[in-house]
Amino acid sequence: MPEKKTSPRQKTTPRKKSRAAPTPDFRPDMEETVGVLATELAAIYAFERVKGFGPQKFKQLADDGINLSSVLMDPDSLPMKGKRGETFRDQLHQITPVVQSECLEIAKRQISTAHHLGAQILTYGEHYPRNVYDSNNPIPALYIRGGLSVVSHDRTVACVGSRGIRAPYDLLQREFARVAVSHGFAVVSGFALGADSVAHLAAREAAGRTICCMPGGLDRPFPPENRAVWDDFMTYPGAVFVSEFRFGTRASSLTLRKRNKLIVAFARGVLVGQSSVSGGAMNAYRFGKEQKKPLATFEADGSSDTSGNQLISDERKDNDVVFPKRADEERYFEWLRKLSSSI
Repeated sequence: MPEKKTSPRQKTTPRKKSRAAPTPDFRPDMEETVGVLATELAAIYAFERVKGFGPQKFKQLADDGINLSSVLMDPDSLPMKGKRGETFRDQLHQITPVVQSECLEIAKRQISTAHHLGAQILTYGEHYPRNVYDSNNPIPALYIRGGLSVVSHDRTVACVGSRGIRAPYDLLQREFARVAVSHGFAVVSGFALGADSVAHLAAREAAGRTICCMPGGLDRPFPPENRAVWDDFMTYPGAVFVSEFRFGTRASSLTLRKRNKLIVAFARGVLVGQSSVSGGAMNAYRFGKEQKKPLATFEADGSSDTSGNQLISDERKDNDVVFPKRADEERYFEWLRKLSSSI
């Protein structure tokens, strides 16, 4: 088919693409402000390239006082035995000086971005959240925007549920979160629409603490529908945004699932306000069982919307609880008191 000619009237001038302000170049003084050395962060990035080397392995080395940079210089010094240890050492030998240099440049860009955003990067140390470190998901580097004191708060309860949460469960979720912060708990959730937002906003309205675990980089507010809440929380000292993902990372189905595991790691107990058995909030329930955290839900109403509530009720253990379909501050407090006693 002959190519169709474009008339002069149809021609348009290409629109110039808007560009975000460039991130400032890395300077060594940024490390102190952000809270991590570029060499330390680069070593973490290098180890993350080792297949199978997850958070618990990072924690094992930290507990043994092993310096990651030293192991990169001499992979044979990695003190892990057996076939798994041999596999790790073989992979570490393949991390060449060129690869290490690439990791260092990535670390510098992350630190300069954090500095530009007024963010911090936490590795194992003074401010690293104790609950996360003691869990089975001690992420070696956490990215933080907001109140640093909030992120290290030990008395924390997770409040999750369906994006389509409805009455009476939205009201019950709100009341539970209000009671929790009134008794000194921080509410942790995933900043999603629906149940997560109900919990975060209830904590905010009660002038309490709330931890927002995000499924992407903290330079990318998600979901976009919550942008107004994001802007408000950025100025509220009782809120903090946390992510295990580097700046620039987009949310995906995988990062959303990992986000749920981090929510549970932060928490002393997990409340699933409303969920179907196939809902994403049930990932938090399963991670709660995996991490042996006390679990709670509200009584199901027989609909498919609350089939997850029913499953949690059917599978509950001694430390789990099913709250009635009416606000019950006394029972909420009793369960929270038991969570407090485990600290």
